[in-house]
Amino acid sequence: MAEQKTYSIELIRGHEITRRGLAFLICESDGNIDAKSVFERLRPNREREVRSRFDYWLHGGTNDKWFHGWPNNPTYKDCFVFKWKERSQHHRLYGFLCNPLFNGKSFFRLCVLVSHATKNTWETDPAELDGVNEIKEKGEVKEAVWKAVKHLTPL
Repeated sequence: MAEQKTYSIELIRGHEITRRGLAFLICESDGNIDAKSVFERLRPNREREVRSRFDYWLHGGTNDKWFHGWPNNPTYKDCFVFKWKERSQHHRLYGFLCNPLFNGKSFFRLCVLVSHATKNTWETDPAELDGVNEIKEKGEVKEAVWKAVKHLTPL
């Protein structure tokens, strides 16, 4: 019998929650869920760069060089990625978008960052997005998201 994994969501500190929010998915028993640990190991200058991209997205900005989703792809429409380059390597934090507080009046979009990957080709590896899609559908992950945001009152 497979081991039951425990998931939690940690809102990323240091950023204003508006109509958008950012969080890390955490699962101590799954090494593929590593966005938070990679982010925590960033050098200070690189961390500031990535955080500035977080802020830009949180405030409604668009910039395909810094982050993007796949809204026109039915399979990956909820997937999202934040990007940066360091030492000639292209780094990616992959995650998913969800609307956990939609109540018919207000709209809140949460980006849950799941995994990190490096790449040297233009195209995204579909396996990264397939992994994100698989994890976002788990009932335990959906429950963790709800527990993390149910107290929020976004702008």
